[in-house]
Amino acid sequence: MSAKQLIEQLPAAFLPEVAGNADAVFQFDISEPCYLSIKNGACKFSAGHATNPSLTLSADDDVMKKVLTGETNGMVAVMTGKMKTRGNLKLGQSMTTFFDMDALTGGGSETKPSWLKRTLGKLLSGTAVKPSTPSASNTNVKHAADSGCPFHQNASEKDGFVDRLLYMETPVDPPGDARNPYPEWAARRKKNRVEIETDRYGENAGTLVYLYGHAEVAECLRNNEDFSNAIMQNMFGSVMGDHILVGMDEPAHATYRNLVAPALRPKLLTKWEESLIQVVVDELIINLKAKGNKADLVADFTFAYPARVVGQVIGLPQENFEQFQQWAVGILEGAADPDKAAECAKEVRVYLAPFIEARRSDPREDMISELVHAEIDGKKLNDEEIYSFLLLLLPAGIETTYRALGSTLFHLLSNPEQLNAVRNDRSLVNKALEETLRVDSPVQLTPRIALRESKIGSTIIPANAVVLPLLGAANHDPEFIDDSDRFNIHRSPLRHITFGNGVHTCIGLHLARLEIKIALNKLFDALPGLRFDDDELVKQDAHIRGKSFRSPTALPVIWDTTDAKTTGQD
Repeated sequence: MSAKQLIEQLPAAFLPEVAGNADAVFQFDISEPCYLSIKNGACKFSAGHATNPSLTLSADDDVMKKVLTGETNGMVAVMTGKMKTRGNLKLGQSMTTFFDMDALTGGGSETKPSWLKRTLGKLLSGTAVKPSTPSASNTNVKHAADSGCPFHQNASEKDGFVDRLLYMETPVDPPGDARNPYPEWAARRKKNRVEIETDRYGENAGTLVYLYGHAEVAECLRNNEDFSNAIMQNMFGSVMGDHILVGMDEPAHATYRNLVAPALRPKLLTKWEESLIQVVVDELIINLKAKGNKADLVADFTFAYPARVVGQVIGLPQENFEQFQQWAVGILEGAADPDKAAECAKEVRVYLAPFIEARRSDPREDMISELVHAEIDGKKLNDEEIYSFLLLLLPAGIETTYRALGSTLFHLLSNPEQLNAVRNDRSLVNKALEETLRVDSPVQLTPRIALRESKIGSTIIPANAVVLPLLGAANHDPEFIDDSDRFNIHRSPLRHITFGNGVHTCIGLHLARLEIKIALNKLFDALPGLRFDDDELVKQDAHIRGKSFRSPTALPVIWDTTDAKTTGQD
């Protein structure tokens, strides 16, 4: 049965389930476009294109069928029409995100599949989706599933949970193929290093400016007088609050950044290296080896790792790190669905409240204590200011490290000669990481708003334009670096602009680098002969993807159960 035939049968099956609870138009762009409208308890299937779709799902027939039958947990979807957004970006209301049926239809927090999955199960004999069971929770923690937050995921569903971060895009998703956007960006850079776009979202929708060259990106990031970070406040303020560090301009930004910086000082990083980071890595590796000599390092290592570190940096119990991951996903998806993200942010506030109160009388060496006792002009931060910092740090501290570590492993595993060089000479670990940060920046763009008419290079940028410095394009600019598309850890010197430039250079870059270096060294020590599991690599079509955020879809690996060198000597 084709995807179109399956969709065509949905109306009759939907009627007993919908009962007036849904009101939407699903556009399916497959080999034969069609759409399904659901309104007032009635469903209607039609060929062609809908006038105002609530959600447009684009995929080939085979992928669409897998999504509809539940073989895969979701797909990339282009949201158009009346999907909810907040802020004043003036760019329409379109974005790309990971489409999860349970999250979309409200079934993610129930003990049974969503009505969409249930009706599909009725249509296809033997393909009904099994009910999902909420994961066991710590009795002291109020989990996302308890309040309807759609991002809760139990341990058996980690792949789908990771994918929701993997497929995140932005409301102003740049051009190019998500699997490899660099050739498209190179072609555009050759034509125009600064590209102005005014018609993507129709008339009066605003202006987008893409920066493809390294010099142009660096110029924009340095110029905080003409290009404002307030767009980040617009995108995430409804979720994170009114004091988001990355959404501030000077002088407020410098004032608040100086309050946070002491919590990431070298003395604490040195302490965390032994007491926290190495301990977390060792525990994760023990879990890996307990399963045998095969693993997916994305699902089993890279995603869990930074959440556990960041939780303790903030000052939270280690045992709740899985909950931190779930909240992080919910908060980061705030631009797609601010209402649901706000629910996750509310959960974080409730969870953090007793810790903040406790640190007022019993300070420790953690971020909460630093914020609780910090002062601006003799005045302590209020709770809302503290929450804004922590609601940003929780996802941001997980996001970059998880992606950069995964991509570093992927590139090394894809280049066995360079992997062996790193394994035999650990001074190359740093170079491998920095080259990965250049070749595949975990965050590919950092938006700005033009406060006034100004210039980048020789191009005039109109006031109020949304400016998108493409970090990935800048790092591949041949005017910046030779042989720019090739992964080469032996470059000298290794340079990139991945952590930004100017006053908004990433404040957590030293912690991220430290986490990744420790993880790489310990993995190479503990897993002799670490290499790709070629069969699984092909089966899963594992690759690095993303135009706004990049990281591997999977890291299927295998290693030797006994150190071959030791065995030979014996």
